[in-house]
Amino acid sequence: MLALLGSLGITGAAGCITTNPPSDSSGGGNGSGNGSGGGNASGNNSAANGYSGSMADSFSFWEMSGSWNHHMKRYQDETGVSINHTNMGYDEIIDRMQTRLLSGTDAPGAALVEYASLKQVANTGGLRDLSPWIEDANIKNKFPSSIWTTAGSGNEIYEIPYDINPTSLFYRKDVWDEHGLNADIETWDQLIEEGKKLPDDIALLSLPSAAIDLYWRMLYWQQGGQEFDKQGRLAFDNDTSLGVFRLLNRLGEEGLTNKVANFSQQWFSGFSNGSITGYCSGAWFNSTLQESVKDTAGKWRAMKLPAFEEGGNRASNRGGSGLCIPKQVSDDVARRAFDFALKTNANADEMAWLFKNVGNFPAFGPAHERDAFSQGFDFFGGQKLGDLWVEQLPDIPPYRFTVDSPTVMDVINTQLRRVVYGNASPEAAHEKAVQEAAKQTDRDVA
Repeated sequence: MLALLGSLGITGAAGCITTNPPSDSSGGGNGSGNGSGGGNASGNNSAANGYSGSMADSFSFWEMSGSWNHHMKRYQDETGVSINHTNMGYDEIIDRMQTRLLSGTDAPGAALVEYASLKQVANTGGLRDLSPWIEDANIKNKFPSSIWTTAGSGNEIYEIPYDINPTSLFYRKDVWDEHGLNADIETWDQLIEEGKKLPDDIALLSLPSAAIDLYWRMLYWQQGGQEFDKQGRLAFDNDTSLGVFRLLNRLGEEGLTNKVANFSQQWFSGFSNGSITGYCSGAWFNSTLQESVKDTAGKWRAMKLPAFEEGGNRASNRGGSGLCIPKQVSDDVARRAFDFALKTNANADEMAWLFKNVGNFPAFGPAHERDAFSQGFDFFGGQKLGDLWVEQLPDIPPYRFTVDSPTVMDVINTQLRRVVYGNASPEAAHEKAVQEAAKQTDRDVA
């Protein structure tokens, strides 16, 4: 959830483009180019705030979200820069980035990479450390402090954040009302008791059997848990993680879950006909619902995740991505790509547009002051979702990913499937998950 720095301050003179420094409402910047990721440098183009020097007049850009056409057109119109754009799938962009970074050739000038996959890409050693430029641009304190743990490693930062996704329980208010469920709850215990009021053929929550690990991470993250400690050891052999296993087991034992595959036709049908009444996910899921189950407009609401105990934290994150720049591209291309990222991801007006028109929640704090974030959503009965998510941001704990995060998640999902939709005990499955993760990653257990 990231926002952009408003309109660009640009003046042109004698064939050169000069940029004004970025502020809360405007980004400075200009042209683009390349070494192995772009085109020719315009020698007189220079960027403000430390990443000064010539900037290429073109660069290549890979992304997988489908929300970038507006951003690119705006930047091209204002700078005259050419962007060689490629949209691809989530897995494809990771595979291709790893291949190009390891080979040392043909990487793009910039790429959009999910936070959860960033360490896989960074592990190639092929990403540029953006921390000096980020410091010079004076934007670091305008993003949630927790995001920098996710967007980098140690003292290095590899991405300018684009979006961040505070979590919610999205639910069918009309179905809950029909069966007497009280949505004014604080804890998981209270939610489970309310869920028991639903008939057997209506599920309180979607808990897809192939994606239970996403619930585990979200709920473990909510409580300040870490998959890995600072030394790189596995860090989920604890009561907090086990507590998530026990909660998910309880939801299954009470018959409150539906295991249909997420993003399947059957899944969306369940949301549409009300046989699945809730799902916990990141802010981005609001747009998924609006696009996929339009016939349910006005019937949905969102709430914070239930806490594990009264007074407990109710904020977490699920999803998000940022722009990274490969080391192999020439400096003029890197400066151009950074300028593009700065004037998009750190542009309040541009990020407000993103939230209003796409539904992605930007990470850039000044954007959250725009009117778009305090407006009601008709699809959600006029509920002000922006306010709900902005309120959570200070309470989202930092989270540490590594190159082995996908392996850990696969192990977690295998064991949780045995718990929620099988006969394994949460204690035995959790112990097995720790052992198997240690074996497959060859990491010590903290």
